[in-house]
Amino acid sequence: MKPVIDYEHFLNEITDYAIFMLDTDGKIISWNQGAERFKGYSEAEVLHKHYRIFFPEESKAACLPEELLVTAASTGRAEYSGWHLRKDGSKFYGNGIITAIYNKEGILIGFAKITRDLTMLEENSERITRSERKFRSLIESAPDAMIIVDGNGMINLVNKQTLTLFGYSETELYGRNIEMLIPERFSGHHIKHRNEYKKNPKIRMMGEGRELKAKRKDGTEFDVEISLSPIKTDPEDEVQIVAAIRDTTQRTKIENEIRELNRTLEQRVKERTEELEKSLIEKVTMLQEIHHRVKNNLQTVSSLLRIQSNKIPGNPAVSYLQASEQRIRSMALIHMQLYKTKDFSKINFYEYVEDLCNQLKISFGITDDKVKVTVEIKDIYFSIDTALPCGLMINELVTNSLKHAFPGNRQGNIQLEITRLENRTYELIYIDDGIGASDDVITENPSKLGILLINTLVEQLEGEVETSYGAGAEFKLTFRDVEHKTHYRT
Repeated sequence: MKPVIDYEHFLNEITDYAIFMLDTDGKIISWNQGAERFKGYSEAEVLHKHYRIFFPEESKAACLPEELLVTAASTGRAEYSGWHLRKDGSKFYGNGIITAIYNKEGILIGFAKITRDLTMLEENSERITRSERKFRSLIESAPDAMIIVDGNGMINLVNKQTLTLFGYSETELYGRNIEMLIPERFSGHHIKHRNEYKKNPKIRMMGEGRELKAKRKDGTEFDVEISLSPIKTDPEDEVQIVAAIRDTTQRTKIENEIRELNRTLEQRVKERTEELEKSLIEKVTMLQEIHHRVKNNLQTVSSLLRIQSNKIPGNPAVSYLQASEQRIRSMALIHMQLYKTKDFSKINFYEYVEDLCNQLKISFGITDDKVKVTVEIKDIYFSIDTALPCGLMINELVTNSLKHAFPGNRQGNIQLEITRLENRTYELIYIDDGIGASDDVITENPSKLGILLINTLVEQLEGEVETSYGAGAEFKLTFRDVEHKTHYRT
C-alpha cells in the first residue's frame, strides 16, 4: 500500500514554488509558504482577493489574468511567462501554470496556480490542493522531475517529467531505492550523504552544493541540479524528502563552450594587444622622428635666411628675409610643441603662444620692463591645421607691435586673449597701447604682406577680422578650429 500523505500540509511546506488555489472567479482561496516568500503577502492579506494583483498594469490593461482563466477553463491548463509583481511593487520574471480543478461530476470548482522564479534560476512552488488528485495535478505541471522519497530513500511518488527524463514507468520506480537513478560509482557516496541529510534535513535550493550525475534506464548519464525540501506529514511519521531534478546537460555543454571561447578570445585579445602595442610604439617613434626632422629642417631654413640676410646688410630685402625667418621659426615652434606631446595630435596653445612671444621679444632685444606681454588662453588645444595659421597670425601681430608700436624708450603693453565660443568657434582679441596704426600691417593697402598674410590665414580658418585704430591698435579675429583632413591621391 502507498503511504498516506497529508498533501495539504505537504503543499504548505514547499517553498521552492508559489502555490495557491483560486475559485472560479479568480479569487484566492488558499496560500502556501512559498507563495508568501515569493510575493511578500501573508495569507490574510490575499485571501478572497483577485489574483490580478500579481500582474503589472500593462498585463491587467490587456485583460491577461482573465484570458488565462478562460484558457485554463476551456483547455484544462494555461501557462504564462512574464513579469509578476510583489507586495512591495518590485518585479520578477516568472513562469506561471494555471490548472483547472474539477469535482467528481466534472464541474469546474476552481483553479490551481504554480509560479516559479526564472530570474534566479530557482524553482518555487505555487499551489497544491488539499486532495491527492489536486496535488497530483499540480505536481504534474511542474517543469522539472519531482520525486518524493522516505528517509530510507524509497521512492513514494514521481511525476510524468521524471518518467520522461529517466525513461522508466511509474511502476518501475515506485517502491524502489533512489540510488537506482544514480551511477553505480556514486551510489555508495550518495547513501552516506542521504543518511547525513536525514539527520539534519533542511531546504537546499536548486544549484546549491556539488555537481551531480544521474542515470537513465538505458544506462546513459547526464548532469543534474537538485533541490531538496524536507516534509513531515504527521508528527509521528518520519521526514520525507521532495527532490526537484533538473537536467543541466545542455547548460553544462554551453558553459564549457563559453569557457573555451573565453580562453580562445583572451588569447586572441592578448596577441592582438601585443600587436597593437608594438604598432603604437612604432607609430609614436615615427611621429616623434617626423616632427623632430620637420622642426630641424625649419630651423635650418631659418638659419639659412638669417645667414643670407647678414650677407646683404643695408639691402631692402633684408627686412623681408628677417620676417620670413621669424615666420619659419614660429612654424618650427609648432612642431617642437607637438614633439613634446603624447599623442602628437594637439598642442597646448597657451604654452605655444607664451614661447612664441618670448622668442619674439628676445629676437628684438625687448625686455619685460619695456613691453609687457599678457597672454590669456585657458584649456585650449589646437591641431596642427589650426595651430599653424593661428600661430602665424599671432606672429605677425606681435612682430608688428614690437617693431613699430613702441619706438625709442616708449613703454607699453600687449594683451592677447583667446576664448572658446560655440560650434568649434574661437575669438582672438589682440590689443596694444602703442603709438597707433602701422603702415606695415594695419594699413588698408592690401599690397602689404602682413595684412595680406593675416587675411589669407583668417580665410583659411573660415573666420573674419575686425580692426580698430587710435591710441594703439586692436584686432578681433573670429575663426574655427578646422578638422584635420587626409587627402588621398586617386
